[in-house]
Amino acid sequence: MRRAAFLAAALTAHGAAPALAHPHEFIDAGVELRFEAGALTALRIVWVYDDLTSLMILTDRGIDPDQPLTPAQAAGLSGFDMDWAEGFAGDTYLLNGETPVGLGPPQDWTARVVQGRIITTHLRQVAAPVRPGAAPLVVQVYDPGYYTAYTIATAPLIRGRADCTAQVYGPDTAAADAALAEAMKELSGDDPEAEFPAIGAAYAEEVRITCPQD
Repeated sequence: MRRAAFLAAALTAHGAAPALAHPHEFIDAGVELRFEAGALTALRIVWVYDDLTSLMILTDRGIDPDQPLTPAQAAGLSGFDMDWAEGFAGDTYLLNGETPVGLGPPQDWTARVVQGRIITTHLRQVAAPVRPGAAPLVVQVYDPGYYTAYTIATAPLIRGRADCTAQVYGPDTAAADAALAEAMKELSGDDPEAEFPAIGAAYAEEVRITCPQD
């Protein structure tokens, strides 16, 4: 995705973090679950970028983070993080129990700046609407390469059903740190082409949705 490529270049230019230091950006995520006729049909995802990342993106676009966006600036910012490479999952994963459920491409995106932080939203349609069963529906938010660290910072919202509950669960950080340390042993800091271990899933936060069975 172009967002990650831009941030990597920006961080290098600013002398921020060494190549193998992860994560580089931090996002507070929000999840809204939309039901129709009892089935989950869509997710609306919110990303609130950290102060430094927001500053770099805005500065790169010649935008003063301390001033309200002009209509032209708002239009130019909207969708800046939606130019996804083919196959990119959007760092959002839906499961029915343990079975992956497909999500469509991003739609209806928005962008604004609040207190210097960029806030974007986008909609993901569920490929095939799914009715909750005995196993919970699960929405995981993570970057497989751990370039970005996501935190589900607000309570999930449920639209279209009043009988479902959504609860946020965090990762086992001790186990994730141990897995990361083990994976890092195989990397050499002298190799600029080395890929960071795909450890992001170990740090995933997730929303578990339960509903009464029909």
